[in-house]
Formats: sequence, C-alpha cells, structure tokens
Amino acid sequence: MLWALAVAPLAVALGTITWLRRPAHWAAAAGVAVAAAAVWAVPDFALPAGTLGTSAAEAALLVLNAAAVMVPGVYLSQVLTRRGVHRSLQAWVRALPLPGPAKAALVVAGIAPTVEALTGFGVSLLVTVPVLLALAPPPTALRQAMLGMNIMPWGTLGLATVIGAALVGEPASTLGAASAVTSALVFPLVTVWAALLARPRRRVRAAAVAAAAGATLSGALLVLNHLGVVQPAGVLAGLATTAAGLAVCAALRLRTGGGEGAAALLPPRDVVYAYGLVLGGIALARAATAAGVPPLALQVGGVEFALLSSPGPPLLLGALLLDRGRPHRADARAALVRVGRPLAALSGFVVLSRVMADSGMAGALGSAVAGAPAPAVVLAVPALGMLSGFVTGSNVGGNALMMPLQERLAQGVPGLEAWGAALQNSAAGHAVFTALPMIMLVLAVAGERAEGRGDGPDGGRDAVREHDLLRFGLRAAAAVYAALALTAAALAAFG
Repeated sequence: MLWALAVAPLAVALGTITWLRRPAHWAAAAGVAVAAAAVWAVPDFALPAGTLGTSAAEAALLVLNAAAVMVPGVYLSQVLTRRGVHRSLQAWVRALPLPGPAKAALVVAGIAPTVEALTGFGVSLLVTVPVLLALAPPPTALRQAMLGMNIMPWGTLGLATVIGAALVGEPASTLGAASAVTSALVFPLVTVWAALLARPRRRVRAAAVAAAAGATLSGALLVLNHLGVVQPAGVLAGLATTAAGLAVCAALRLRTGGGEGAAALLPPRDVVYAYGLVLGGIALARAATAAGVPPLALQVGGVEFALLSSPGPPLLLGALLLDRGRPHRADARAALVRVGRPLAALSGFVVLSRVMADSGMAGALGSAVAGAPAPAVVLAVPALGMLSGFVTGSNVGGNALMMPLQERLAQGVPGLEAWGAALQNSAAGHAVFTALPMIMLVLAVAGERAEGRGDGPDGGRDAVREHDLLRFGLRAAAAVYAALALTAAALAAFG
C-alpha cells in the first residue's frame, strides 16, 4: 500500500497533462501539492528537518543551471531569426545537390541536431520545417521534421545531461558518455525512417545512405562524450555529420565534372560567423578554466553552478556581438516570455523530485519495483523514461521528474547498475518529439501549409492535423522504445 501512496504524486502529474490537458507547470504544481499532502499525512514519508535547507539550495542551483542556458539560448535564437541567419541556412540546404531522401537524411542527422543543440526549445524547426516543406508534401515533411528533434539529450548545449548528472550526483562527462551508448541505435533508426518517408525509388540505397548519416552522428557523439566534451557535443556531432554529407556532395560533383561549383557547398558566411561566435566563446571559456582562471562556482551538496563552465555566457556574448554590443529589448522580452513556462515547469518538477527523494517516496517505489523479475525492470526503465519525456514535453523536465527513481531501479539489475540514469536521459529525450507541445510547434511553424493551403510541391491539397502527427509520433516512439529496450537488454546481459 505504501508504494501506491508514493506513486500518487507522479500519477497526478501525469494525469494532469494527459487527461486534463493542462500545461506542464500546472502538472508540476499538482504533483508537488500531492507530495506535500503525503508527507503531512503519512509518517513513513516525513522530511528530515535538517535536510530542508540543503535540498532547497540544491534545487535552486539546478534551476539556476537551466535558466543560465535557457534565457540566453532563446535570446540568441531571436537574434538569429531577426538577422536572417536561419533564412540563409534554409536557402543553402535547399540548394545542395542531393536527392530528396538523402537531403532529408542530412537535415535530420546533421542540420537539425546542430541548430537544436545550440539553441534548444524546438528552434531547429524554424529551419527544418520550411526546408523539408520545399522538398516534400506536408504530411511527409512535418513527420520528417519531428524525427529531426531527437538530439534532445544534447539539446540546448547538453542541458538535460548536465541537470540529470547533478540529480544523481555524478559528473556530466560520465552521464554523457553513457547516454551516447544508450542512444547509439536511435539516430540511425530515425534517419532511415525520415529518408523512407520520402518514398524513394531505390529504397535500399536511400536507407543505406540514411543509416550512414545516422551512424556518423552516433559515432561522433560517442567519441566526443568519451573525450569529456559533453555540452557542445550535439553541435559538433551535427557539424561532423553535415561535413560528411558535404564531402559526399563534393565527390559527386567531381565525379560528374562539376567541381568548379564546389564553393557553393560551403555554408553561408553569416551562418558560419554566428555559430562560430558561440562555439569560439565556449572554447575560450574552457581554455580559461583549464589555465587556472576561477570558474566562479557555487556548490551545495552534490550540485554546482559554475559561471565559466556554463554555455550561457558564450550564448549571450554571441548574441550581443551579432548586434554589435547593443541589447535588443524586444528580443529580450520575447525570450523571457518563451522561457517563463518551461522554467516554471522545470522548477516544479525539480521540487517534486527532491521531495520524493528526501521523504523516502522514491525509495518506496524502488523497493516495490525491485521485487519484479530483472527482465521486467529492464523493459520498464526505458518505458518510464519515454513516458516522462512525453508527458512533460522536455528532456530536462522528464529527468527532473524520474531520474532518481530510474537510477534506483537499475541498481537492482546486475549489469544495468551504471546505466539507469543514461537510459532515463536517452529515453526522455527521444520521446520529446511525440509530445503535444512539440507537435503544436511543428504545426505552428508550418502555418497555412499544414492546413492544405499555400504553394508548394503538394499543390495545396494535403492537410495535416494534430492527431495525424500524434499517431505518427506514437508509432515512431514504439520503434525508438524497441531500440532502447534492445540496448538495455544488451547492457544487462553483457554490462
């Protein structure tokens, strides 16, 4: 009976989103209210008085880590949009000399991860949706755009991985390296799916090209995270995949005698400049801390916020340099509005996670599930992770909600002990593209084209509705779950 009371806050939070269809910050508040009531009513769930101050400070630092990336990241995306950088990137991708399926694979495994890893919050859709709509009818293009949102464990410069690592008290490099392993099968899977959605004439050839692109992304993430490069790993891996695709384009041009136009394959100067500013700022900050410059860190318990190690300052500096040092008030206001609700939801889920962990609720749930057979736990861990990402619409929110419980569950399965947090991080991130907020953003960016109006290769005939994309997302999520479950079973067997 105790486990049923312990799961009540999670059930209420999930039900608030799925059944009542309320925003994530409402769901977090409802979960916290139920958890507080359980602590008050159930003696077994009492919060130790001596830990309240430390837990509150740790929760505040976790939220500060997120806010320091979210606010400047969204502000940068506003600047990039206003200055036409996203528009230049769209035009360049459209002009690449690749077949439609191969170009879709490059967008899903290269362009989308690069943009989303740098800015986060679905900003890559501002680039990928118009590009893909120029290549395919809306029903195909919007589904491909959804599949391009799978970099989430490294989105917003690895924010979910950094927060997840802090929640379980381990270095971000450790969780990043483990997550690169647990996500390795997902990227080739979604890239092949995106290419086959285009109905290519040579399906085997298109699938092989797409699999190679997805494998390049997975391989780059494995190498970078193994080297301890976690926060910019998604950007660099996406760039590496894009560079590999451009190398194929150049080889094809040379083979067909079109080598004189190879310079057209290079990204636009404004795109290179904007992205280079941010990556250069991150590299300089890392070099400064390596040279002994104090990282300006705050630490409480196992949670730390280090200003020079955060990607927030390089994001803000890059945005200011693009505007020649002049803050843009309208963009700043828009960024604060866009960040408000996600940050409120994250704060609520962080508080809920802390209350459940400190009061013994997470322990009661872990003990209840620990009695299940090991194969059942192996299958449950990625399922719970994907559920958390789906209902919160956020990799960070999903981790804040479920990470401590997932780590505890994995401890009871031999071979899986070191992989519970990584499976949660990967599963929550790879389920975000199925969440209703993300689907609504896809439709909003598509605008009239999603309603079957406007010009394009579809001839204005094909309308796409919310339930269409939701059904597709759930089918794709089932395939992603199969890949994650297969990985979890292999890790449990050979780990």
